[in-house]
Amino acid sequence: MKEIEAVEKLIKNKEYKKAIELLSSLIETDKENSKWLKMRGDIYYLHQEYTNALNDFSKVLKTDQESKNIAAKIEMIKEILKFQALDIYGSTNMNLDPWLDY
Repeated sequence: MKEIEAVEKLIKNKEYKKAIELLSSLIETDKENSKWLKMRGDIYYLHQEYTNALNDFSKVLKTDQESKNIAAKIEMIKEILKFQALDIYGSTNMNLDPWLDY
């Protein structure tokens, strides 16, 4: 439990990069630890690193399929990524009308 306390202290002190590094090393030793994956995913989400957050949350959802909170975060990230990838110059569908998409 010392590891979790260390990560929480880093997060509290807003040392997110160090927290990610520590969590990544912890995840290397235990790839199925959903708590560490969730914590790292939350930090990635906070820093708008959505693809990394999506990867971590997807791994959490594989081990904990009942987690509605994680499923909701995954859907939110997918929506964010969809809008980030929207090319307004490549589409004449400026109103985002679904019946006009090809």
